[in-house]
Amino acid sequence: MNFKKVFDELRRFEEEYIPFPPFVAALDAIKTNLELFRETGIAQHLLVLGDAGTGKSSICRWVEHQYPRFALPDRDVIPVLIVPVPAAASISSMASAMLEKLGDPSALFGTISTKTSRVVTLCHACRVELILFDEAQHIHDRGQVTTHYMVGDWLKSLIDQTGVPTVFLGLPRLEQLLQVNEQLRRRFSRRLRLALGQSDKNSIHEECLQLFRSLGACLPVPLVCGAYGWDELGMRLYYASDGRVHYIKELLKAALRLALETDSVEIGPHFLERAFTVQIWSEGVDKLNPFNSAFEFRRLDRYNEPFERGAVKVPSKKRLAKC
Repeated sequence: MNFKKVFDELRRFEEEYIPFPPFVAALDAIKTNLELFRETGIAQHLLVLGDAGTGKSSICRWVEHQYPRFALPDRDVIPVLIVPVPAAASISSMASAMLEKLGDPSALFGTISTKTSRVVTLCHACRVELILFDEAQHIHDRGQVTTHYMVGDWLKSLIDQTGVPTVFLGLPRLEQLLQVNEQLRRRFSRRLRLALGQSDKNSIHEECLQLFRSLGACLPVPLVCGAYGWDELGMRLYYASDGRVHYIKELLKAALRLALETDSVEIGPHFLERAFTVQIWSEGVDKLNPFNSAFEFRRLDRYNEPFERGAVKVPSKKRLAKC
């Protein structure tokens, strides 16, 4: 077995963008906000929420690639400033993170007010036209309501002073930060969710299948539905992932690794069954494995099951018409 080939293929797949409608809608909204600002000077802001693995950081990479920084004789021009929010973020660490991305050699030094002033000055000097805060839920994770209000107030002031479109990307709990600061909440009235189950045309199991096959097109080994047929495989994918983008991608990664390790020429239900046990739930065998022929076609959300209710926040989703 060629381990380098296996690792290279897995790394390439991990870096693939997730081509599902909410992901595309978020990219389009960000591009539209930037173009609107360039044409009119109007700054509109956006909140992008999604569970881990749904593509928030991929959005940042895509935008950075489309609008790269470049150098002039007297300065760097940074059309899009992408700021990874540090863990347990404070106002001071947020300002330092922005200064570091703007190239300030003294990013860690100074009071909050002086750091903030430098952020605004450098944003204008570097011609920043769009700011993206990735992993923005870290702002919410520090302190209690009073702290959240103060951070929200600082962000509101910073957004007003820079005067450019701003995007927060983070886990769903980020929304709670906006609930404690009305002025910040008004600025981020538009909110997009990177989640399946939002379509008015397709059921969630059809969306799972569409995403599965779209990602499968990026693989060096073709996908097959086996004896189940594609429609039934879509239903099984829904139960195996609980309709969450992250788990569909994890299933495919594990199945790809198994296929490459055995030099298989296709990925079908047999590999998906093994991948579910290896990657998602070690006790998911026989009738508790969605890809096993004995599966009972029910959500795996009971006690000690992978999608146990209350263990993780389940995004809203359209229920299957029938099981």
